[in-house]
Amino acid sequence: MARPKQLPFTFYAFAEDAPGPIWKHHFDRFWPEYNRWFLRYGEHDRPTYFESMQALERHMPEMVSTWEAMVDLAGGGDYAARFLAQFNPPPLFRGCSQAIYRADEAVMVRSYDYSPYIFDGLLMRSRFNDRAVIGMLDCMSGLLDGINSDGLAVSMSFGGREEFGEGFGVSMVIRYLLECAGDVAEAGELIRRVPVQGAYNLMLIDRAGHFDTVALTPGRDPVFLGDAVSTNHQADSHWPLYEEKVHTHSRYKYLTELVATPGHTATSFAREFLKDPLYHRRFGHGFGTLYDAAFYPGRTACEYFWPDMTWAFDFNTPIGHEYHAIFVDPDGFPSFKKPYDDIYTSKPIPVLQF
Repeated sequence: MARPKQLPFTFYAFAEDAPGPIWKHHFDRFWPEYNRWFLRYGEHDRPTYFESMQALERHMPEMVSTWEAMVDLAGGGDYAARFLAQFNPPPLFRGCSQAIYRADEAVMVRSYDYSPYIFDGLLMRSRFNDRAVIGMLDCMSGLLDGINSDGLAVSMSFGGREEFGEGFGVSMVIRYLLECAGDVAEAGELIRRVPVQGAYNLMLIDRAGHFDTVALTPGRDPVFLGDAVSTNHQADSHWPLYEEKVHTHSRYKYLTELVATPGHTATSFAREFLKDPLYHRRFGHGFGTLYDAAFYPGRTACEYFWPDMTWAFDFNTPIGHEYHAIFVDPDGFPSFKKPYDDIYTSKPIPVLQF
């Protein structure tokens, strides 16, 4: 029987100043699968509630009240509280490309390359603390990327290391930076005090046009690179199988040349991410471009876009959208796939199928 080549997927965008009934609705939808993922190696492989709370209080004290509100909405359960803290979660690794370009205005663009079976497709505008934030949710408490009302934008790409350590999931770090920093300098100070669980490259840009790329590695100090391009490796990382599968070095070279090429507008540069070799179609194998995003710090706005659709957001326009995407994989999709079955972790290291 021929494998289906199309997979329908729905993205949702919503606004709540604080976690509320809409957030709870989506949490309740995804919690059974998240709970299964969170406990995949057993309860004792995860930090306790007390350890998770202590880690938040020590490294991200500004986030504790928001975490407590989410835990209450989630029903106050022990597993949900530990999951939402994102301290030492089960390890994950993703793909992704990122770049900053200066033309008629500065723009930071990223692709999110991952499995559609391990993705929620939820975009939220919030104001948990002093700043409003627009970003793509991850694990319900964190963000894959986003921009705040001061004009700081942050996104990430996996750093290409098999090693995982003690620290927070990267999406919780991104949430923390966007909630609590107004520019790249402030974000840099916060980054120094938060341990990370895996290797990631954070890219940041602010309203003044200052930018940086920060290499995060478990157990090491962050390295501030000043680069305008990052893909899925770091200076001394070495994981040949992964690097070959995701074409990290060829994408890095392509993007470096693209950033150095004049003549694009900020928007036309962003749309280059919809083309080969930056746009990936191996959705059924866990490595497809689920969305692209462009962040415009000078006007505190962003776009999430696909080959046939663009969502534009700012901090003044009402949010409440659905986008019914269709992911197309020339190789086809499995006839049945359970959400969160395709979780690539380092325990054990999987055979990379994509």
